[in-house]
Amino acid sequence: MELQQLAYFIAVADEGSFTRGAQREHVVQSTMSAAVGRLEHEFGQSLFRRIGHRIELTTAGGILLDRARAIVGAAQDVRRELDSLDGGLHGTVTLGTALSTGTFPLAEVLGAIRREHPGIMLRVQFSPLKLDRHLDRIVDGTFDLALIPEPDTAVASIGLRPVGTLDLVLAAAPGTPLPDGPLRCADLAGFPFIDFPAGWANRTRTDQLFEEAGVERDVAIEVADTAMALDLVRDGLGIAFLPRRLTEGRQDLRTVTLDTPTLSRVLVLARLDRKQSPAVETVHQALLERAAEVG
Repeated sequence: MELQQLAYFIAVADEGSFTRGAQREHVVQSTMSAAVGRLEHEFGQSLFRRIGHRIELTTAGGILLDRARAIVGAAQDVRRELDSLDGGLHGTVTLGTALSTGTFPLAEVLGAIRREHPGIMLRVQFSPLKLDRHLDRIVDGTFDLALIPEPDTAVASIGLRPVGTLDLVLAAAPGTPLPDGPLRCADLAGFPFIDFPAGWANRTRTDQLFEEAGVERDVAIEVADTAMALDLVRDGLGIAFLPRRLTEGRQDLRTVTLDTPTLSRVLVLARLDRKQSPAVETVHQALLERAAEVG
């Protein structure tokens, strides 16, 4: 049994799919399947149950998952402590982030960290995960830090610090027959919408807005990334609520004002609420300092 095999097993269990687990670990699916197969052979137990196109943990798989998280987490703690022994800043810091970071200039900050601390390897995963899945990955050690909209439900072991805002604006192609506004939700009932999958944070807030107004809207197209949503809106296939920062300065889009308060969420920096490795602490502090400067 190797640590890498356990890490692959955890990824498959978390994602509920060998394909998505392989994507998360940046390996081909056959490598993932082989690693899990070796674990099943070593333990003499099936770890996953195949149900059509889905997989789920067996009883043995559930037992191993708890132990695997503890083992991999302990190994990461040891590696972090050893990395700090020579007095320099070394180690890997994994940052999970939502597809848009709103007012927070993430690319600029990451560039500064890399220049100032070349011994720190930054791994950034722009992820469409639901907020609770981001928090799960903080708890199990997959992410050291996460930049996400503030979740509705807190987790006791995770500390959250506000670092910015994520505003949504209604975007449309220039020729879309919408008045300049301010518009009510009822004014939008006849227009096709482009939106993210049900359950995603932005989609949930938008659904709540229309539900509270008693208006049924037509979500004609669901997408998993903002770049595709922007292209579809630009080509006149629908209207969409998109992060303000992505629409600013674009001549191929127009934004429309609503008569309701702006759809806005606080962007937070999440981490386990305990002391981390020097590398993680350094990156965490750099992100907070930059947020204070921008704020």
